[in-house]
Amino acid sequence: MENHRSGEFETLAEKFPFLRHAKEKSLGLADQRCCVIDIETTGLEYQTSEIIEIAAARLEHGKVGESLNVLINTHQLLPDLIVNLTGISQELHDGGVEKGAALEAFFKFVGGDPLVVHNVEFDIPFINHHAQTMFKPRLENPLICTLKLARKLIPGLYSYKLSKVAEHFRIPTPILHRAGADVEITGEIWLKLVELLEKKGIKTIQEVEKFWRS
Repeated sequence: MENHRSGEFETLAEKFPFLRHAKEKSLGLADQRCCVIDIETTGLEYQTSEIIEIAAARLEHGKVGESLNVLINTHQLLPDLIVNLTGISQELHDGGVEKGAALEAFFKFVGGDPLVVHNVEFDIPFINHHAQTMFKPRLENPLICTLKLARKLIPGLYSYKLSKVAEHFRIPTPILHRAGADVEITGEIWLKLVELLEKKGIKTIQEVEKFWRS
């Protein structure tokens, strides 16, 4: 009977956003489902650079569940700088999947879940630009930027790049600049930031997004 009532709540919450927010408050931030995402690219400008790796992991009740990690073959020669930075060799790159298939798998995986990203202003424009070139929809998911949150919640760091925020929280970073590894690190940072957010009385994803954007 309890399972039936839970399923009924989920169905109603899809129709009535205020019910979803009520459930979020009852669960607490760490328990709420979200997708942590990251990409690796050939450069910094989304109009002229390509995505070569995309990863996502579902986080719920403070634990990592399903994950997705896809290398993308851009049919281009990778710059030496990117090979050295990411460890993605030309051979690995050439064995990747087509961009359209990778983005289709990514959009299907994340669905409408809130997205946790370290630097929303980099990853999201990249994904949206390349999705639209493949005639796919834009991401309209709720967004959580761990970089912006870290700046607000732990002021005084000389750098807020992923490795430095991880270092502050004593999170190991044996591998950096691979999408799957960065997703794992970002997820751990998010859970640390949740503790600080809850001390401020912030209890829903909607409140988190409003806080980091303010």
